[in-house]
Amino acid sequence: MRYVTVVAYPDEEGVNRLDRRVNELELEYRAIHRMELLADDTVAMFAESRGDIEGVRRVLSESPEVFEFSITGDDAGFFSYTRYAADDLTRMLMEDRRESSYLIDMPVEHTDDGGLRVTYIGTQAAFTDALSEQPKGVRIEVERTGPYTPGPRDIVSRLTERQREVLQVAVCLGYYQEPRETTHNEIAATTGLSETTVGEHLRKIEAAVFSSLHVGATDR
Repeated sequence: MRYVTVVAYPDEEGVNRLDRRVNELELEYRAIHRMELLADDTVAMFAESRGDIEGVRRVLSESPEVFEFSITGDDAGFFSYTRYAADDLTRMLMEDRRESSYLIDMPVEHTDDGGLRVTYIGTQAAFTDALSEQPKGVRIEVERTGPYTPGPRDIVSRLTERQREVLQVAVCLGYYQEPRETTHNEIAATTGLSETTVGEHLRKIEAAVFSSLHVGATDR
């Protein structure tokens, strides 16, 4: 079993009208946790974002492509469920997935430079079929590949690009050594982020790691 992680960059042809309006809000996208092409040719998507939540509500409520939506959270972070009309590119990508033997390792991540990071799990032959033809309106770059082993690599792959950067700096500076050899302020100075942002990233990194551990209850 192998994995391949790719980043897809849609060009102007690959961005639908709804995405263009949402992009104008300059949200900080985090991840798409679930996405399905339904029998009525609509797409159901469960996603995580940060930014102008009222702006998102306005865009979704005014868009004729959106049939229903629900948002929970605030500007600091929110989850959204949206069912909207499938565009040509989304339909092509989702139908290709149905016809292929590979699996998509969720969540799908938004990168800082506007791409979508997707990890496929399957055989080498399945990846060859998946990547043999790049759909019109999107550029696909292979980021990494190798044998798939659930564990630390799987956990790290679920972090955002910025979180991986913060984690790498934290480990290199000895944040997780005992005794601790660095501070949030020193990590912030190295990464160019604020101390508050570093603390937020580290908390989310630690939450992702601990939530991946399955600790069974012990009988007393």
